[in-house]
Amino acid sequence: MVTLSLTEALKLAREQSLDALVAKNEFKVAYWQLRSYKSELLPSVAFEGTLPSINRSVQSYQNTDGSFSYVRSNASTVDLNLILEQNIPITGGKVSFQSQLERIDQLGKSSSSQHMSRPIGFTYEQPLFSFNRLKWMGKIEPIRYEEAKRRYCANMEMVQVKAITLYFDFLLAKVNSDIAEQNLKNASKLYEIAVAKKGIGVISDNDLLQLKLSKINFELNMATVRQEQEKRMFALRSFLGFNDKVFLIPEIPAQAPTATTSFDEAMQLVRANNPFMQEVQRRILETQMQVADAKASRGFRANLFFSFGLTGSAEKLPNAYHDLKDLQVAKVGVRIPILDWGKGRSKVEQAKSQLEVEKGKVEQETQRFEEGVFISVMQLLDQPKQLSLAQEADSVAQQRYKTSFETFLMGKVNVLDINDAQSSRDEAKRNYISQLYGSWLFFYNIRQITLYDFVRKSNIVIDEKLMLL
Repeated sequence: MVTLSLTEALKLAREQSLDALVAKNEFKVAYWQLRSYKSELLPSVAFEGTLPSINRSVQSYQNTDGSFSYVRSNASTVDLNLILEQNIPITGGKVSFQSQLERIDQLGKSSSSQHMSRPIGFTYEQPLFSFNRLKWMGKIEPIRYEEAKRRYCANMEMVQVKAITLYFDFLLAKVNSDIAEQNLKNASKLYEIAVAKKGIGVISDNDLLQLKLSKINFELNMATVRQEQEKRMFALRSFLGFNDKVFLIPEIPAQAPTATTSFDEAMQLVRANNPFMQEVQRRILETQMQVADAKASRGFRANLFFSFGLTGSAEKLPNAYHDLKDLQVAKVGVRIPILDWGKGRSKVEQAKSQLEVEKGKVEQETQRFEEGVFISVMQLLDQPKQLSLAQEADSVAQQRYKTSFETFLMGKVNVLDINDAQSSRDEAKRNYISQLYGSWLFFYNIRQITLYDFVRKSNIVIDEKLMLL
């Protein structure tokens, strides 16, 4: 048996609920996606090699007079290549340095060996008038990561909102169960007293039967409310990570959190903190990127390739690094679309239309989002008064029932009066719990929207180092 307060439930939800674990892993995915992009901006070193390649086959060979003949190939090749590459995001090109060594062994009776070295080589590749993916990723990925950080904070606030809902569902079910149990006890006591009063003729048969019926109805209601309590306890227990043998007892929170803000202040916080702002910015950039890609694919394209270095060859390995000769390769490839039956234009127009659609969606979603912020602020500001009235009504209803019960024992109140007092007392208690739930819910809703802690007066931010442990 575990007595659980709401603050303890919120702490457990943040630490061990599956929803919190999912939110954490979603952030990690975004983190490693950013790391993957950043790694493309850094130099990469790779080793390539064939160790070895053996070729025993018959191949065609063109003689000096232009005729062909077949010769038998019987050789072993080993090649090693060390490559350093660096992408250039501004231009979309790539520069690389290579150091290469190759050895060919002629197998068979007339065996021999040859070595070819390329101690240093430089290569530069540059697409012209082409889509520069890295440049666009440089705009999008930082925004995506900032969105992920804020999304994690918002998701963790949603975890607490869910915990509040499950907690109060269980609390209300527990209160209903307690009310039903107390009502049954009171009904049984009133019925016993009524039977005694009937013996001395101070109560009517109708009132006696009414009290008996109330007692029976309360007995029937007990099974229903207890089943509801078990169901709500199971939902909260599973969410918080308790095993099915733990019996939870919820506490009624002594007070509710309060916050004072205005719509303008809330919107300022939303614009500064809410992930929705990064989301719409990212979505527009992504559709603009699609337009740029479609335009680049449609028009003239060229690719510049330039390579130079030093190379040498010899039978013995050390001699392959002597008397080096220069090596130069340069070429320009072009692609000029002549007739594509409007395919390129269609892709461009489709991308442009998609951009306009996305802008329209963003505008609609922004309007709905601002409307939601306004409603949340109004609920937050109205709730303290509602809670105060519900608390006062609960106190009055409890006192009224107590007075009616005592007066009935004295024989001065009829059955209808005490039943009405009991119904009013029960409804007032349920309404108080509901208003208490609303106070916690609206407070954490505004926290989730603004990502601002109104108690500590600070933004809700993520501890990246702690998250990546």
